[in-house]
Amino acid sequence: MIIPNHLYYALSFLWLYSGLIPLLFAREPSLQLLHKMSVPSNGIDWLIFIGASVLDIVYGILILTKFKYHSWLWLSQFLTVSLYSVLIIVFLPENLTHPFAPLIKNIPIMALLFWLYQYHKNINQ
Repeated sequence: MIIPNHLYYALSFLWLYSGLIPLLFAREPSLQLLHKMSVPSNGIDWLIFIGASVLDIVYGILILTKFKYHSWLWLSQFLTVSLYSVLIIVFLPENLTHPFAPLIKNIPIMALLFWLYQYHKNINQ
């Protein structure tokens, strides 16, 4: 089975968008969300904000390289989305009933990431 390139491009776009938009256009709302999650505004908030954005951008770039064939890339993305989801459930539970379902949309993304992890793990064995 060959994975269609548009699947990789879509996931890359998702990560790049998720990393770049907060940095370029939504700094304050992003920091406010961190503050709602009990992250203090003493510089650690900026460190977490920049770190999460850079991580998302790195994932988006790596998907466009030969690293997309490595199972660890997909497992790390799956674990990252899982961690983000758990933190949102714990600290921002109102997202569970949000009309646009931002948190619920992570479920199919996680399923796809886990499938890609298993696929590439089996191919590389």
